[in-house]
Amino acid sequence: MIDAATLAQMNGEYVMPPDAGPAWRAAAAYGFDMSLIEASLELTPEQRLAEHQQAINFMIELQESDKAHGAK
Repeated sequence: MIDAATLAQMNGEYVMPPDAGPAWRAAAAYGFDMSLIEASLELTPEQRLAEHQQAINFMIELQESDKAHGAK
């Protein structure tokens, strides 16, 4: 039999870690997507920097596209 936490996780629902502190619980209750924080914390600093650089490069590409097409 599957427990409630496993079922929720299988359905894509966020499952609070049992050792989550009060600040973590408050952030989740406020509406922050803590699964994104957890996923980021699983990356190495180098991987996080690479993802950040990809986002910056994408924004630069968008800005250049706007300029090329006369967007204001």
